[in-house]
Amino acid sequence: MKEMAELLGSQLERAAGPALARGGELEQAGAVQLVRFGPLCVTAEVDDGAACVEFRRDAEDALRWFCTCAEGRRGVFCAHCAATAQSVRRKTDRKAFSGVPSATASESTVRIAS
Repeated sequence: MKEMAELLGSQLERAAGPALARGGELEQAGAVQLVRFGPLCVTAEVDDGAACVEFRRDAEDALRWFCTCAEGRRGVFCAHCAATAQSVRRKTDRKAFSGVPSATASESTVRIAS
């Protein structure tokens, strides 16, 4: 079973450059508030509640995500998702994240249906 941080790290490697850059800015500015942090689910408020992000690991070890922003509702891994993923990775870096991408990550990543 893959760790949430590993799934998020793999998704970050495939994130679009602008979303990754803006997400990094948000994370560095402390705009991510992790509300729920567990092995199967992570929820966060980003930018003082401007967006809510949820990551879930399903039974098939697939990462599913949802964000309340316009891009996120269309299924895009947006800047809010990137910021939250970077925050989780930073928080778990010393404990769980190995930094090695999963060979099957692209097959196991899907968006949470809204």
